Parts: sequence; structure tokens; C-alpha cells
Amino acid sequence: MVLLCDYLLKVMRNNMTKSKIKWKWIILVTIIFFIFSSLAFPQMTKYSNEMIGESNSPDESFIYSPSELYDMAESYGELGREAYIKIRWTFDLVWPICYALFLISWIAKLSDYISDKRRLRFAYIFPLASIIFDYMENIGATIVMARYPLKSGIIATITPVISFVKWVSVAGSVLILIILIISLILAKFKRAKPES
Repeated sequence: MVLLCDYLLKVMRNNMTKSKIKWKWIILVTIIFFIFSSLAFPQMTKYSNEMIGESNSPDESFIYSPSELYDMAESYGELGREAYIKIRWTFDLVWPICYALFLISWIAKLSDYISDKRRLRFAYIFPLASIIFDYMENIGATIVMARYPLKSGIIATITPVISFVKWVSVAGSVLILIILIISLILAKFKRAKPES
């Protein structure tokens, strides 16, 4: 985690100049992301479905209420809640780091090819916020699941808000990445277009 924070600070500090991120790093992060997404993610989904069924999950829901969070906890049953907590503190410790590194690395590298970097100086806030809010969501949902059937008060109230902010941050990160890719493609076509 310390290494990730150090990396993120360096990227943000250097966002007005070349990122100095080598293509071999981008390729490595991308390979890790896709291996994790194609191998670990499906296995975790299968395990999760076996333990808690096809029920909704706080970390997969964009919008839900505190009462729906309690409904999820009830539908999981005791073994399902234990499995949910186990997943949050194993798989879901690594996954946010994996997707945040992927997004930050690609945003930083593609930013090298954009002439006006000032417009991108806050682009890294979105993937950084997504990882922070993902961990906060895990903490809140864990507390609710561990205490159920007891009520968790403010924790159950703010966890859905945290989930919403996490998903907005993830969507913002992906949108920035898409805009960068489209901008670079359009710039390339504009340069390649012969003058009449």
C-alpha cells in the first residue's frame, strides 16, 4: 500500500511533464489486470455465488438503501455473511489496487501524448478516489455483515453513499481513459489528413 501511494504521488507530481512511465511497466500492469480479470475474478464470482447465492452485493450495486443492505445481510445467511467478509479481506484487498494501477498507469502514459496537460492535472483523483472509497465500502459492509442482525446505525447509512461515490469514481476514471484514447485517435487522423 505504501508503494502504491508513493507511485501515485510521483505520477501526480509529474503530471505536468512526461510521466516517465516506461511501456514495459504499462504492458506488465495491463497483463496483470487482464489475468486477474479473466482468471481470479470469475473464480471469486463462482465462490461468491456458491456461498451467498445470486443475491445482490453492496460492492456490485450502484445505488441501494440501508434497508436493502440489511436485506442483503439477511439473504446471505450466517455462512454467506462470513464468506462475504472473507472475500472483502482477501480478494477485494487486491482487486482495487489492480484496477487503480491499470487506470492510473494508462491515464498517465496517454497523457504524455496530450499537448495541454493542465486539463488533466486532476484526472488521477478519480482512480485514487475509487480505491479509497472501495476500501471504505469494504469496511462499512463488513461492519454491517458482522453485526447483523444488530443494526449498525450511521455505518449502514453511509455505506450506500460510499458505494455510489466509488462507482462514480470508477466510471469517471474509465471515461477519462476513453476520452484520452478518442482524443489521441482524432489527433492522429488530423495530422495524417493531407492538406488541400
